[in-house]
Amino acid sequence: MEHRKINRIVAIGLFIISLITFTVSLSPTVVFWDVGEFCAAAFSMQVPHPPGAPLFLMVARVVSMIPFTEDIAVRMHFISAVASALAALFLYLISVRFIIMWRGTPDSTYDRIVVYGSSVIGTLSLTFSKTFWFNAVEAEVYGLSMLFVSAILWLGLRWYERADWKRSDEYILLIAYLIGLAVGVHLLAILALFGVLLLFYFRRYEFSLNSFTKFGIVAVIVFAVIYPGIVKEFPSLLDGEFGGTRSKLISFLPIALLGAAVYGVYHTAKTGQRTIHVALLSFLFIVLGYSTYTMVYIRANAKPPMNENDPSTMGKLVSYLNREQYGEAPLIERRWNREPEQQAAHQKYTSDFDYFWRYQLNHMYLRYFGWNYVGSEGDWKEAGVDFNKLYAIPLILGLFGAYVHWVRSPKMAFVATTLFIALGFALVVYFNMQEPQPRERDYFYVGSFFIFSMWIGIGVLGVIDWLREKLPTVTSPALISYGVLALAFLFVPVNMARTNAHEADRSGNYVAWDYSYNLLQSCEPDGILFTNGDNDTFPLWYLQDVEGIRRDIRIVNLSLLNTPWYIQQLKHEQPYGAKKVPIRLPDQTIEQIGPVPWDGQVVRMPVPGEVVRQFSAEGTTAVLDDKAAQGSPDTVSFFMPHTLEFGNVKAIRAQDLMVADIVTSSNWKRPIYFAMTVAPDGQIGLREYLQLEGLAFRLVPRKSPYYWTNINEARMRQNLFTDLENPSKTPQQGFLWRGLQDSTTYFDEDVRRLMTNYRQAFIMLGQYYANSPTQSRQVAEVMDRMEHVIPRNVFAMDYRTKTYVASLYSQAGDHDRFRELSMEIVGELKPVVDRGVAEPLYADNPYVVLLQTYETLQMYDEALKLVDVIRATYAREQGIDEVTNQIRARIETERRMTAARDTTAQTAPPREKAAEVKPAPKGK
Repeated sequence: MEHRKINRIVAIGLFIISLITFTVSLSPTVVFWDVGEFCAAAFSMQVPHPPGAPLFLMVARVVSMIPFTEDIAVRMHFISAVASALAALFLYLISVRFIIMWRGTPDSTYDRIVVYGSSVIGTLSLTFSKTFWFNAVEAEVYGLSMLFVSAILWLGLRWYERADWKRSDEYILLIAYLIGLAVGVHLLAILALFGVLLLFYFRRYEFSLNSFTKFGIVAVIVFAVIYPGIVKEFPSLLDGEFGGTRSKLISFLPIALLGAAVYGVYHTAKTGQRTIHVALLSFLFIVLGYSTYTMVYIRANAKPPMNENDPSTMGKLVSYLNREQYGEAPLIERRWNREPEQQAAHQKYTSDFDYFWRYQLNHMYLRYFGWNYVGSEGDWKEAGVDFNKLYAIPLILGLFGAYVHWVRSPKMAFVATTLFIALGFALVVYFNMQEPQPRERDYFYVGSFFIFSMWIGIGVLGVIDWLREKLPTVTSPALISYGVLALAFLFVPVNMARTNAHEADRSGNYVAWDYSYNLLQSCEPDGILFTNGDNDTFPLWYLQDVEGIRRDIRIVNLSLLNTPWYIQQLKHEQPYGAKKVPIRLPDQTIEQIGPVPWDGQVVRMPVPGEVVRQFSAEGTTAVLDDKAAQGSPDTVSFFMPHTLEFGNVKAIRAQDLMVADIVTSSNWKRPIYFAMTVAPDGQIGLREYLQLEGLAFRLVPRKSPYYWTNINEARMRQNLFTDLENPSKTPQQGFLWRGLQDSTTYFDEDVRRLMTNYRQAFIMLGQYYANSPTQSRQVAEVMDRMEHVIPRNVFAMDYRTKTYVASLYSQAGDHDRFRELSMEIVGELKPVVDRGVAEPLYADNPYVVLLQTYETLQMYDEALKLVDVIRATYAREQGIDEVTNQIRARIETERRMTAARDTTAQTAPPREKAAEVKPAPKGK
């Protein structure tokens, strides 16, 4: 069988393997982060966050209409699976093509096995790598973006081989069109252009310093024509602006340029100016591909429910494309962000270069590189590199492969290295990320991992060739080569699959869907729900837009509440017929909104009498004053603190001003909720008026200083104790808990952290019962229910939470469960103390908690030993000797009293059994 046919069969086989791998790993529904936003946007052709991804949304919309599975999100996830599998196919073809360029077409069986086999190993190292696999199983843009990168590079190599053919220019035109289309998925894909330009240079010109310098200038100009030229400046020209000058005449310039390009194509075709002809056609094809962005403009004018930045005019579209909402990071200054959190982080670094080297390059790129080719320490945020996972074998083979590539084929190695740098190191410089980041960003750099995986395959082939050169007299060199292939296959793709499979597998994970459903159903009809960020907003948008669930709820994202366009939409629009969000601020003021000077002051809101009577009838844990109890009008007053400081000037954010406006404007006519994920500084001082009713705190007109017991007991119990079989699109009590009891399902750090919200709800209900003289017996029931739906063997409970739960069991009289949890606390904290880990002496300090646990368990010897450890560990703390002496004396007293009670119990005579009281016989 000839090379071409075998090569295609192997490529298709790799595609099938990759596709099966990704398909079985897909989440069964929506997941956290941007996926919910993209799925909702695609389903109804809406406008997501800047700079958008119109082509991705159109593809996702078409695929969502194909009923090959019930869940809409899964249909969209499948796009990433197919695109990533195709990218793996192209990587294999690219690897083989690069090898053939110096080695020649494999004709013998041996050559085919080693060339195809090494390329297979490199390809599967990408398929099973941590980042690529992660991108391949969710409806995000990075899988499709990598397909464009790989296809563009492969087409460039095809042109390189056939550059002398009469129709070779068709490859260039197709590449140009794909680059234009790629912009509609993710801007990173256009960086593949540098590889194509280098292929053109090496094919058409002999290398010299002079020719390469000229080429470099031309390459920069070509790239600038595309970005920012076509991508940013074209819409700006259509808006009538150029170089800071505005004129209606300027808006005709793009049309004139396109007309001139069309005429140039016609003229150069007639005069035989082939290079200019192809260049002009390429320009037009890029513009044609880029035209997918007209969808953003068209749909923004349709006013869909999700219309981020409202790019309904050319000016707003330019702002949308330029990502002005997020600000612009400078290229030179590294520590540029002036926010307090970032400024605090910057203090750890001695200079901008130190910050760039240690954080941006090492922590935010090389660490991710290590994750994929050395091994990841774990799935938690800021996880380091673990040599014991992959033993750095993929890294060593990849570095050796890069060396072999440079030695055997320096021109093509230069192409690959340029792409590796452009898709990795250059992005580090360009992004200029600020510490801290809300999530890990390894997915940005998957393009550089793509190139490195190709080098892994070349590295395997390099090892085989090196052994053949060093062992020329071996009787069976083929067997040695096959043995190397087998070992490399075992220690690279197989080991990578084994290491990464569990974390990459999203099957069985319904948490994002269920949590969002439970949060929406925590609200009364027509409620206003304040949310904090991506993960408590985007999945909710998905449920409302795609599933049609609780569309009466107006979700108000606090981060977006700092932007005028979002406030205007909340004020004026009624998505799906939902009521407008009450806002009194005039439109003109909204357009100029920003931080407002604010020293902190008391805010008062009147409460109509009928509202007081309503809440009195419902009953809450808060205690009414006499005035409220009589049903007369009352006033809610709270201190609204500042949230920003600029030197000596104190201020509040636009979001704080708007929360206050919405709360006061509603005048208690609409139920207002804060998601449990909203931090206290987002609640504008209303914490004492917030009553938990599920997964959201409701604003009530009564003050309760006891935050932990300010709950609506009836709604809480109904939500937490009712297991639903089917979700409802309309208000319904009860929560979904799908898959939380399955210990085989993988739950990432975000999900595990989210479980604390559920547990907090249970603990607050348990605390409420513990404080009620007539309901204390129900405490254990609540804690048992929590353990049933969120078991500790699936979601580990940290020692702080265990301390609360153990205390509640103790108050309920369930001493067995109390002792069980207390012993778990001892088992968790004793190794921490033994390692000598010193933390500040706060209430939840491991030493303090362990000491308290020893005392409650009456383990006095261990407690006294720990007192000595605390004295030694915190010897420099002021007053530590006096404090530890007091603790020691208290423990000694407790031990003597306990011993005395035990002695009394043993020596006391047994009590006589009380006479049984029998009921009197009933009369006839």
